[in-house]
Amino acid sequence: MFELYLLTFNCARTLADPQSLAPSFFDALPKGAPVPDLVAISLQEVAPIAYSFLGGSYLKPYFDRVTTTVQLAADLHSHGSQRLEHVATRSLGMTALMIFAKPSFTQRIQWIQSAGAGVGFSNTGNKGAVAMRVGVSCPTSASEETLNLSFAAAHLAPSEKNVGARNKDWENLVRNLVFVNHDDSAYSSSEERPLLGLSKAPSEHNGLFATGSHVFFFGDLNYRTHDSLPDDKAHESFPSMTAAEGSSKHYSQLLSRDQLTREKEANRTLHGLEELPITFPPTYKYSTSRSSDEEWQWAKHRYPSWCDRILYLPSHTSKLEPQIYTVLPVQSTSDHRPVALSVRVEDTPIPAHGNRVEAPFSINPAWKARQDAARRWEVMVGASSYLALTRKGNAMLIAFIGVLLGSWWIVAWLCR
Repeated sequence: MFELYLLTFNCARTLADPQSLAPSFFDALPKGAPVPDLVAISLQEVAPIAYSFLGGSYLKPYFDRVTTTVQLAADLHSHGSQRLEHVATRSLGMTALMIFAKPSFTQRIQWIQSAGAGVGFSNTGNKGAVAMRVGVSCPTSASEETLNLSFAAAHLAPSEKNVGARNKDWENLVRNLVFVNHDDSAYSSSEERPLLGLSKAPSEHNGLFATGSHVFFFGDLNYRTHDSLPDDKAHESFPSMTAAEGSSKHYSQLLSRDQLTREKEANRTLHGLEELPITFPPTYKYSTSRSSDEEWQWAKHRYPSWCDRILYLPSHTSKLEPQIYTVLPVQSTSDHRPVALSVRVEDTPIPAHGNRVEAPFSINPAWKARQDAARRWEVMVGASSYLALTRKGNAMLIAFIGVLLGSWWIVAWLCR
């Protein structure tokens, strides 16, 4: 068995604060557990839209903050005796997936495939998912067969009323998340350590539900606890952080209204995926101010909800043991709380027939054309946003206008 750790965090387009996040980063680990062998992090709203859509070097400061957080967390948890190193990062629009591992475990990673699909405006990545499938060598396997782990970081449609849109987002992601080898396209911003590559990666163009893989789907899934926005007085009945469990003000009273639970039971979304019981407060929406040092406040214009979730699709032939599913403390940089899950995974390859659930939707034959068209929109929106919404972009725009006016004046003067 090896230890896997998953964390999802909506960064609210702001740089993460390592000093705030690192001390609680491993709160989902069982007592006395070591630093996990493998860590996968789902990030939503990782940076402002201009930087996110342009990608590349514009995102580096945001990813560097997360890397610093992970390394500091490992150092704090192990008192300096264990470390985690960055393995790979993939981003699509405003959503990103980062993978870290112990150095000894990195040597076992044989290949990585990636996938991405936007579900925002014109299929762009202001909402969507980015995924990686990782092939891990197994000490007990005599062949070069690998244990395959599929991670999908997702961000679905917002607002209380958009349940149908979130369900449709799930369908579009299943249909358009198609894994490929050596993805160096502009659509997938990537950074990756050299891998051993001793095993051949499986064939390309498989979907999220491809046989022979554990699947983890996690992120800001945006399912709420009401189907409409709160009225002016609704906040008076919002749960209190200090209420006793039997109280009507305890957060558990809201769980019966959870849209994701309802939609899953009706077989309308996240088909076949499982989730540990929720025993923690809503993860959204927190105000940036609080009335005292003890209690954070809910934002009054949104119902408190469990937007941030971690689900998984286990195999019946390779044991998956979820351990602890919990929420981390409120971060002053975001209106969402991070959520984490620790899992023990059996070191056994999954045979091709090892999945219990068939894909609920078929792969879109035009997924690549859809992806390329969306990327063109992203470049246009990213460049426009950069010019309009950033100081450097404003300066460039003013300089360009100045050059145009200057050129017009010179031409007009010469033509006198």
